[in-house]
Amino acid sequence: MTRAFCYLTFGFLLLTTSSRWPACADEQIAPSDVEAIESGRDALNGRTYFPFYDAKKDEVRRIDVQEKKTAADADNDSKWASTTGTTAPVRGGGGRSSSFASFFQVAGLTVLTLLIVAVAILLTKTFLQGEQTQTQGAKFVDTSSDVDRVEDLPFQLKRPTGDFLSEARRLYEAGQYSEAIIYLFSYELVALDKRHFIRLAKGKTNRQYLREARSREGLKQILQGTMISFEDVFFGHHELSRAGFEESWFQLDNFHHQLEQVELAAA
Repeated sequence: MTRAFCYLTFGFLLLTTSSRWPACADEQIAPSDVEAIESGRDALNGRTYFPFYDAKKDEVRRIDVQEKKTAADADNDSKWASTTGTTAPVRGGGGRSSSFASFFQVAGLTVLTLLIVAVAILLTKTFLQGEQTQTQGAKFVDTSSDVDRVEDLPFQLKRPTGDFLSEARRLYEAGQYSEAIIYLFSYELVALDKRHFIRLAKGKTNRQYLREARSREGLKQILQGTMISFEDVFFGHHELSRAGFEESWFQLDNFHHQLEQVELAAA
C-alpha cells in the first residue's frame, strides 16, 4: 500500500507538471517516469473520486473553497440582515430634528391639557360660588312674610309684588338704583328683625335700629352704609348712581354670611 501511494503521489506530480509545462519534443522521458505517470493516472481514474482531478481532460481541476460558517456566525448574519432591512440609515441631523419635533409635540399637549384643567377648575369654582350665593340668599329670603312687615317699616313703601330682595334686584337690573336701595334697606331691616337683632315697630327711627344692632358690629356697619344711601334718596330726594347702589349691593353676601355665623354660634 505504501508503494502504491508513492506511485500515486509521484504520478500525480508528474501528471500535473507535464500538463502545466509540456515537455519539448526533443525531451526524453525515462521508462520509469512513464510507468509512474500511468500508474498515477490509473489510480486517479479508479473508483475513488478525487475532486481535484478532471479525468476527461486529464488535468487538475480548480476547487473553490468556501469558509465554513458556525452557528454563531449565521445568527449574527441574520441579525445584521434584519437590522439593515428595517432601519434606515440616519443622515445629517434627521434624528435630532425628529427628537425636537417629538419634544415639542409632547410639550404642546401638556400645555393644552393644563389649560383645559385650569379652565375647568375656574368654571367649577365660579359655578359653586354662584350656587352658594343663591343658596344663602334663598335661605334668608322669606317671601311669605317680608311683604307682611311693610306696615312695620319706619317709612311709607309701596307693597311689592314679590319679596323685598327680589324687587331690589329687579330694579337694579332695570337701572332704577334710587328705587332699588329703598327695597334693599327694607330687606335688611326685616332680616335683622327675624333674628331678633332689632325690633321693627311704628314710630322708630333708623338711628334707633342702628343702636339696637350695635351688638353685631359687622351687621351694623353694613346696615349703616345702606341706610345712608337710603336717606339720601328717600328724604333728600337725590338720585343714586349705580356705583353708590353697588356699594351696598355687593355687601349682601357678607350680610348673609354674618347672619349665618350668628345662627351657627347660637345653635
